[in-house]
Amino acid sequence: MTTIVHLAQDTDTSGYFPQLARWHDRSRYRMIFATLYPTAPWLREYMESQGVQCFSCRCRSRKEYPLGLARLRGFLQRQRVDILHTHLFDPSVVGLLAGLAARTPVRVMTRHYSNYHTRVNKRWHTRLDQLCTALCHRVIAVSQHTAQGMLDDEGAPPDRLRVILNGVDFERLQLSAPSAPQRLHEEFAPNGEFLLLQVARLHPEKGHEFLFRALAMIRGRVSQPVRLLLAGTGPFESEYRRQVKELEIEDLVVFLGFRRDIPDLMAAADVVVLASVAEAFGLVLTEALYLNKPVVATRAGGIPEIVQDGVDGLLVPPASPEALSDAIVELMQNPQLRHRLANAGREKVLGRFSFEQMIRQYEEVYEELLIDKGRSHANAPGVGYHSHL
Repeated sequence: MTTIVHLAQDTDTSGYFPQLARWHDRSRYRMIFATLYPTAPWLREYMESQGVQCFSCRCRSRKEYPLGLARLRGFLQRQRVDILHTHLFDPSVVGLLAGLAARTPVRVMTRHYSNYHTRVNKRWHTRLDQLCTALCHRVIAVSQHTAQGMLDDEGAPPDRLRVILNGVDFERLQLSAPSAPQRLHEEFAPNGEFLLLQVARLHPEKGHEFLFRALAMIRGRVSQPVRLLLAGTGPFESEYRRQVKELEIEDLVVFLGFRRDIPDLMAAADVVVLASVAEAFGLVLTEALYLNKPVVATRAGGIPEIVQDGVDGLLVPPASPEALSDAIVELMQNPQLRHRLANAGREKVLGRFSFEQMIRQYEEVYEELLIDKGRSHANAPGVGYHSHL
């Protein structure tokens, strides 16, 4: 049995790690879930219910990273971990250094984020990105755009990169109840408001400031009232609340915080928006398309690898409130277009973005690397492939 540790930050608003726990091949891999910061109680509870052991480096700030690194190194050695798979920036920096110190045989990183560090000239962040790539045996890029950015901006070795598109666990996108979308629509749009939804962490990458300005423009262009729901948390919430107040659109914007009913919210919305200025992939768009929702998004990063402009959504230039406003108003005023777009993307998502397909590709990468290290158990007696259904 091969032991693999997935290292994350502290929580998971997308359901990505619970899905890893659910879909990994239990006949071949013993999965351990680790976090850099204290693990969210609900996430630990779920992981343990799936038979996945949890570990926390117990960091509470970046000042505690050296101590967290030491804790992780000791854990990797005690557990005789075969594969360390890190996710996101801080966990990858700390985790891969710990993996090197512990001599963990296989080290893999998924690059979930875009070339944001390069774009905003964060040179030390970019150098740490390069360090993480050097410490890995393989980097999984979640889109062609992400991989190309690593090649062009960071000089990443091509043979170290593998593109594996993000996947969706379709069962997780089921509605909590048939009546849930109508109930939520009545709650947030009691006066017939056109309901927009953006599901994203509250960070400048996600383009909230441009969406707010677009919203202010929309108010002056259409007679129908509009309301924007923001599902997500992040360090810029107070700044975004200030921007909303300054634009005098406080009555149009609802900060929902962390929500577990994202499928219900998507089904309740009239349009799902993603206003990102930088985006590695745009997983929320695959979820919206699966739920037959029309989308408005930017041509940032990997988004055009998901949404085909004019076919299953509308794409606009990033950082353009005018273009966002135009696209949203077009959908508000054209219900036939909304209906056509809403019914065009589901089959594409089903065929290209299955979570099980994604994790099987992950496991192919693991097996290739284990074979290189002479540690593969693929041919051991009694060990074979079993899809976890």
